[in-house]
Amino acid sequence: MKRDSLLFSYFKELPGCFFQLIGRPESDARRYELKAIEYKETAVRLDGVFLPRQPDVDPAYIWEAQHYRSEKVYANLISKIGRFLEHGNPKQDWVAVVIYPNRSLEQENLRPYRCLIDSDQLVRIYQDELPPALPDQFELGVLELIAAKPEIALEKAKAMVPRVRASKRPPQFQKMVIQFVETVILYQFPSWSRKEIEKMSQVSDVRQTRVYQEGVEEGIEKVALNLLKTERPIKEIAELTGLSLSQIRKLKKKLPKI
Repeated sequence: MKRDSLLFSYFKELPGCFFQLIGRPESDARRYELKAIEYKETAVRLDGVFLPRQPDVDPAYIWEAQHYRSEKVYANLISKIGRFLEHGNPKQDWVAVVIYPNRSLEQENLRPYRCLIDSDQLVRIYQDELPPALPDQFELGVLELIAAKPEIALEKAKAMVPRVRASKRPPQFQKMVIQFVETVILYQFPSWSRKEIEKMSQVSDVRQTRVYQEGVEEGIEKVALNLLKTERPIKEIAELTGLSLSQIRKLKKKLPKI
């Protein structure tokens, strides 16, 4: 499962959940804007950065989702922090946040990074050690689904969807949360059919959900890229796929130069 991109989308829609996760008031989200930053000349990419609207007042939160074991986690993190300061505002205060599903994935040798580990500029989150989300804490409940094993995530999802629908939360919020639940289950069970997802989430047609539509768009782009490789005219590819000429030209730039 591509949990880093999934978390980015989730925090983008519900940024207050990130601040709840790190022990800050949910209202802090109003003072921030979430960005994905990539330094192309060095191929360095930050999973996500909450940039403060008042840089002189609030710190930036640089967060990483770490879902596999590596002995280079903190070396890479320090490098990314350096890039962030070098290419941005070197006076910007910052806090790094690393999100692990569980403590066993953290690297073993921490001593070389004790200057960071022992400081107040690093927050380490172990999702399986967080207090269980309360029945009405749907935002944190979705985070539990992302970290859970597939079978457990499925059971949690089946229990959560009816509670979301029965809650007094605004309809738009309910729709958003259910869409993310569907997204997590689709990632956890990639072989599931549309009917199986609809049965689990009790939606009338999963094709209307964001995750399905994004999947269709991704499939169309792959078709267009394959057609570009055959050197077909851009106009013809646009007619075949339904994409605009500008979209086709952008996709063409992704092809390796020969």
